[in-house]
Amino acid sequence: MKTAAAKVIARARSNEDASYHLGGMLVVSLFPALFWTLAVAGIGSAIGHTPSLMALIGFGAAIAAFCGAIFQAIVTQKS
Repeated sequence: MKTAAAKVIARARSNEDASYHLGGMLVVSLFPALFWTLAVAGIGSAIGHTPSLMALIGFGAAIAAFCGAIFQAIVTQKS
């Protein structure tokens, strides 16, 4: 069980780390989303069935949201 002082320290630390969490979430969600979106576009072009722009945007957004949710769950669990 956490004491009141430990809760105050943890809250202050989490406020200071907010920009690092945001930066981490951007890295964790954007790079895989961009990689897999480009991979799907490249493979689609190679086989002759290029996906539409809206399909690629939806695919990339879904990957970014999934990776962001996983990252947030891990960060929240450690706090």
